[in-house]
Amino acid sequence: MKRLIGYTTALCLLAITVGCGGVTSTGTLAYISNSTGTGFTVFNVNTDGTLTTSDISPQSTPAPPRVLQFTANGKWAYFLDAAGDHIYAYTRAGNGTLVTLIDSYPVGPAASSLVISPNSTFVYVALPNTLNGALATFTIDASTGILSQVGSNLQAGYPMQKLVMAPNGSALYGLSTTKQAVLSFNLNSTSGVPVQATTTSVGVNPFDIVLSANGSYLYVLDHTATTPLGGNSSIDCATTTKANSNCSPEIFGFDVSGSTLSPMAGSPFNENADLITGLFPQNPVAGATSNDSRYLFVANQGSHNISVFKISTTTNPGEPTEVLGSVTTVNGIQTSTASPFDCGSGCSTPSFVIVAKANNAMYLLDTPAGKIFQFAINQSTGQLRPLKPASVGAESATSNPTWLTIQQD
Repeated sequence: MKRLIGYTTALCLLAITVGCGGVTSTGTLAYISNSTGTGFTVFNVNTDGTLTTSDISPQSTPAPPRVLQFTANGKWAYFLDAAGDHIYAYTRAGNGTLVTLIDSYPVGPAASSLVISPNSTFVYVALPNTLNGALATFTIDASTGILSQVGSNLQAGYPMQKLVMAPNGSALYGLSTTKQAVLSFNLNSTSGVPVQATTTSVGVNPFDIVLSANGSYLYVLDHTATTPLGGNSSIDCATTTKANSNCSPEIFGFDVSGSTLSPMAGSPFNENADLITGLFPQNPVAGATSNDSRYLFVANQGSHNISVFKISTTTNPGEPTEVLGSVTTVNGIQTSTASPFDCGSGCSTPSFVIVAKANNAMYLLDTPAGKIFQFAINQSTGQLRPLKPASVGAESATSNPTWLTIQQD
């Protein structure tokens, strides 16, 4: 094991200026899925990374949504309802509005994840409650957006909670928390049919799977597995009081070649302790890489903070090295420029992470708080600082936002 030692006005064809001190919209929208609300809260993504409410917000839907994905060609939108019982298909207007409900398709119960091929041709859905785990494949009609299932569900034998797809559409990866494994599938480029290829054991309680934007590296965040650090290898990390101060979460890293996953040298990696409190992060729950694959961001639910890592491109490519910094004191208040970074006042249960298309901002979703916390990313160092305002609200404090999707045409 190796410790990490280092650190939306509507969508339109032309960017327009919004009423926020001259801040200019990027022509990009962020959609918040309100899992007990009426649909999506929609924000403009501005050039400085801040979110401002779009004039197409809210977008109402027949059922509370959860996972929302857009086709790469921008024509269609597909999402799972909160119960995971149906896929809802919509046409999407040039201004980002979900214009027409094409149809809904039963897939459940409890479908957990949905991904779309980069050629806008296939939809894949994970069905963890179907015969101990299955994968459904649908084709997208290029003229209408109508879905048609391809054959029968593929019985994987492992319930998968999350799917991620290779950026070239050749492979699919599914995380099975209960079976402690990552499943890899080869995808037929013509028929879309998945063929199960490999099963890779990982972790104790693997909770999230993060594929780098370039598709070269895959990271698995373990929600509970920890490593004794701080110079005392005899610590029992299963003891809660000791784990709070002496044990670091584990992040598993893999090199990706098609459907083959190879463990990185030094994996699993660990997270650094907070420079001010001396406490290690707890319970990694979600992650994302920047769109240029330079940085990895990890939300730690138990400690309400964000760990940031630089992804190596030289020695041991893909290896995450944690962002370093120092502590300064101003008027008796200590501030750290090193990872992990506090997720902000009012942030209680971070649950989802996504990075702006321009890589200049990171957004952290807190479901119980009903808020999205927004941070500027230092492009040179990966360090985070809160934007102003530090957070924006979802539909309501009780709408339980669970997913954030950014769409840029």
